[in-house]
Amino acid sequence: MTSSVNVLLPKSITALTAAALIMGLSFNANAGFLDNMYNVQNTISSIGRTADTILGSKRAVTDLSNEVGLTEQSYQNNQGKLVSGSVLSGKLQKTKLHSQANKDSNAVATLSQQDMMIYMGTEQNGFYHVQSDQGEGWVSKPLVSIQ
Repeated sequence: MTSSVNVLLPKSITALTAAALIMGLSFNANAGFLDNMYNVQNTISSIGRTADTILGSKRAVTDLSNEVGLTEQSYQNNQGKLVSGSVLSGKLQKTKLHSQANKDSNAVATLSQQDMMIYMGTEQNGFYHVQSDQGEGWVSKPLVSIQ
């Protein structure tokens, strides 16, 4: 019996050593996987913090815009709607800038198509109140377009 124990003992030690090595590699592989999972978790947390920062910044910009007076109207201006501060231009080669909101009033200036006008926020009798480099006055609505 001692001879068979002597033969089995080295084989058992070899098998145990092999199993330990395989388990060691398995533990290393699991440790690497867990490290990767930890890195993924940290990345996701970082993305969440960044999203919260962006949301907070967006709220701060909205609050500041409201405080300064930039409201939804400013956004609408970009959508082709006329709001105070909109830029207008004449459709004709020459557009009269009137002193009052009617065609019979004196012409303050004659504007070319290249002359820009700033809408002052008032509309009356089919005329827009505008400011240009040539002066301030009223232009007929059908003769101008929003830039």
